[in-house]
Amino acid sequence: MPFDELLEWAASENRPVWQRDALRRLAENGELTDDDLSELRRLIEFEEGLAAEELPAPVPLAAEHLTEAASDAPRTVLASLGPVANVDRLEARQPAMRFAVNGVTLVYGPNASGKSGYCRITKQLCGSLSTRALRGNVYDEAQPPPAEVGLAYRVGGEDQQKAELTWIGNTAPPPELARISVFDTASATVYVDKERKIEFLPYELDILNKLGLAARALDEGFRARADALNAAIAAPLPAGYRQGTTACRVIERLVPETALADLPSEQELRDLANWTDADQAELDALVEQSRYEPATLLRLRREERQALQTLLDDIRSIGTTLGDPAIAALSEMQQDAVAKNAAAEASAHDLFKDEPIPNVGSEVWRQMLRYAREFSVEVFPKHSPPQIATAAQCVLCQQDLTEEAATRLAAFDAYIGERVAEAAATAREAFDIATAAVQNFAVKTRVAVAGMLEGYAALSDAQKANAETIAAYFEKASERHSTVKRILDEQTYDQLEALESLPDSPAPLVEGKIAALDVDIEELGHIKQDDQAAQRRADRQAELTDRKKLSEEIDFVVARRDQLEERHRVAACRAQCRLTAITRQITERRRDILTPTLKNALEDELKALHLTHIPLNLADRGDLGDSIVEIALSAQQRIANNSDVLSEGEQRGLALACFLAELSEIGRDHGIIVDDPVSSLDHSRMEAVARRLAEEAAKGRQVIVFTHNILFHYMLSTEARRTGVACHEEWMSNLGNDRFGIIDAGRKPWHMKPVTERLNDIDLERKELADAGYDRNNEGFRSGVTDLYTKMRMTWERIVEEILFNKVVQRFRPEIMTQSLRAACFDPENDYPAIFEGMKRTSHYSGHDLAADMPGELPARDDIDRDIDALKVFADHARNRKKTLEKQDVYEKGVEPVLL
Repeated sequence: MPFDELLEWAASENRPVWQRDALRRLAENGELTDDDLSELRRLIEFEEGLAAEELPAPVPLAAEHLTEAASDAPRTVLASLGPVANVDRLEARQPAMRFAVNGVTLVYGPNASGKSGYCRITKQLCGSLSTRALRGNVYDEAQPPPAEVGLAYRVGGEDQQKAELTWIGNTAPPPELARISVFDTASATVYVDKERKIEFLPYELDILNKLGLAARALDEGFRARADALNAAIAAPLPAGYRQGTTACRVIERLVPETALADLPSEQELRDLANWTDADQAELDALVEQSRYEPATLLRLRREERQALQTLLDDIRSIGTTLGDPAIAALSEMQQDAVAKNAAAEASAHDLFKDEPIPNVGSEVWRQMLRYAREFSVEVFPKHSPPQIATAAQCVLCQQDLTEEAATRLAAFDAYIGERVAEAAATAREAFDIATAAVQNFAVKTRVAVAGMLEGYAALSDAQKANAETIAAYFEKASERHSTVKRILDEQTYDQLEALESLPDSPAPLVEGKIAALDVDIEELGHIKQDDQAAQRRADRQAELTDRKKLSEEIDFVVARRDQLEERHRVAACRAQCRLTAITRQITERRRDILTPTLKNALEDELKALHLTHIPLNLADRGDLGDSIVEIALSAQQRIANNSDVLSEGEQRGLALACFLAELSEIGRDHGIIVDDPVSSLDHSRMEAVARRLAEEAAKGRQVIVFTHNILFHYMLSTEARRTGVACHEEWMSNLGNDRFGIIDAGRKPWHMKPVTERLNDIDLERKELADAGYDRNNEGFRSGVTDLYTKMRMTWERIVEEILFNKVVQRFRPEIMTQSLRAACFDPENDYPAIFEGMKRTSHYSGHDLAADMPGELPARDDIDRDIDALKVFADHARNRKKTLEKQDVYEKGVEPVLL
């Protein structure tokens, strides 16, 4: 049975529920809309616990959802369509559009006639991969009710009765109609520009490919959600919990590595963070008790000593770097560097005063030359010193060194090596090092120092005053540091001598306190205590302290816990969107579906549609989204897109070729509906398409073609006669004023009407003039008379083409029908005078521009009757003569269409 592999794969136990439902939606509608993707996403979220709202039960893919075009089921033929209601702006209460069941049905409608509305109906009812929900009149304010479409169809042979029903647009169409395939631009499943390939997907692979694309789109949404969660989780949790406490152990579980089942629940966190007055009282008692324990005092003294030692080291560094002696030394280094640089420049000026470039010997020049010397030693290690002058090329301009240039560079090198230049370089380097030391030096802020001395200052008023002195010293040092850095940046070095001096160093105060602390620490270290009891009190105090801390941070901690749970569930959602299984199935089915038969059929169709002028290579491959038959342009030059080379007509022809090639794989007698297959095609390719569609009808298919191209209409009707299949015509038009989709054969284009129909129209217009009280002296009738006589003149011309010459030469038709000459019945002696007078008379009153002296009066009523009667009599006489000459011929008569 068809699609058994797809159904079995979809029903496997490990297939996610959303994929089964998505396959069903694709089978029924051909595409997944944004609403479909939204519902599928919510279905995944509900299954993984991310959403509480339960959706309607998913409907998995089943056999009845798939098109039956590839099955051995009985042939379905569409008998009629209409009347319709609530579809676009199509006229309601129109007669049904009827279709021949034994050949070709041509439905002609010009632009804005409503033809596209009927095409959309067929795409909803029959097998199409690009269906779109039917809409009512979007220009009405009121929401229209569902579409209503009358339809009739027959399943099986001629002995079966046709089924008639009214289909409501929000219900499933009869599944038997899915055996009829619909082709239009959107449903061609041909993609021209992707990686410079024209890609064709057979039906089953197209469904699987779209499932993969849906999985990818859904995964993109989940991935973006996961990225946002990862960014949020990257923010650190509150720190400061003590190792080993219950709160600490719980916090340690709030990391991405913790499995979902091992995450603490929100209730567990909130229970642990429940802080009561009794808990606070117990913690206060433990803190007060521990304050006088030797171990606690010893720890506090050590911490205080460490802070004071850090500050003492900083105070000494401040003196070394920013003290008056240090600043004076820095100023002297700067002055020394300036003096030695001046000496070096003066020496260079005396040595190189005749050189072509000025300022040789400047500090910048000397630095450049030092770098050049170092580089020359690196790249020319085997040359004799100085390599800057002895190498073959200059390391600066990389040109060959002339003898003069080498001599000049040797002199430069000797100068750089002289004592005066070396001294300048050494002095500058010493100043740069000292400057960098000042620039990179860091001074603690007053606030930071006060924080470090908080415990120290709390012990007594004297120590509080000392702490203030120390903090003030650091504040002044910070201000002095900022001033020195500004002077160095601005190179206003003379300001170094005017700096305000630092306060006296507080180092002796800090050193004295450190000495006292050392005595306390030694004494406390000798005091014995009950270590186990103290440890139990410390552990309990730590436990309560961390619980209190957790109570203050519980909302943040719970939010982190929820983010981690959501992250796990989003990861599970992404697991449902993995592409591996879909890709594997596409690859396996591709090997079965894309048989050599299909590839050969595609090559045959390309030849039939005159596309062999395009150099093409056919291949197939199996990555997700690309498991297709590729038709690659064999371009010798790089092109970005095939559409840069292929015309719209060539792209349309390729799409139709792929559609026709797949028909050979889905049964030879199932019907097809084709919408405007020749848009942008030239004359020869229109003929090729007409020939191919007629050939499909000759195989037994019901072929229904919608077109607005009157030339193609004529070509296909001609090919149907040539092939020996029936051709039924339906005509559609609009009447303006929002009246579209008018089904009326009498309103087909005038140039498509034969002589008989034209004479009937002329009689109707004659009657309308009479009923309106025709008066030849009333200019209001002129346009009606002109139109009537224009049609009479055109009918005289059509009599010549259709009857007298028996359609030997016809408009829209390139060939000459030589066999029709046997019934040509032109009688020069009698026909020419009649035609001459008839054309002369009708031309006088038709749309021709008259001579200035011609009378402009309208014809009398009797004259109109006489002219029309003469036309009709001549047509009847010529037709009778033609009938006596005409022989019976199946080809000429064609096959009569069968309508149910």
